[in-house]
Amino acid sequence: MIYDDFIRQALLAATAAIFLIFALWAAFRPNALALLMGYRLEGNNAYSEFHAIYVGIFTAQFLLCVFAITRIQDAAIGDLVAIFLLSQPVGRVLAAIKKGLPTGFMLLLFIAEIVGGTLLLAVRPGG
Repeated sequence: MIYDDFIRQALLAATAAIFLIFALWAAFRPNALALLMGYRLEGNNAYSEFHAIYVGIFTAQFLLCVFAITRIQDAAIGDLVAIFLLSQPVGRVLAAIKKGLPTGFMLLLFIAEIVGGTLLLAVRPGG
């Protein structure tokens, strides 16, 4: 374990920035983001679900990161960020068992989610 407030805040800030970038990307260029991720948005329900996840949930994750940064001494808040982040590769592993590992950009995201979530849990506040 590493005990350092600044490093943990920097990790949370980087995570926040990534979630905000993806939320804005999804809000303003949904088709481009969906295509990069390997699928197409067709119909009202597809757009609704895409925006609910990539705009709504990702914005909430951004806000949780900001909250964790401002309450750095409460490790549980930052740990929730890590849990949400690590939940994504758990879902990807389930898909990999059925259909194979992601490729291209999705593989990069898979690795980044694991590394980012693990680092957040490894760097504890209190330095």
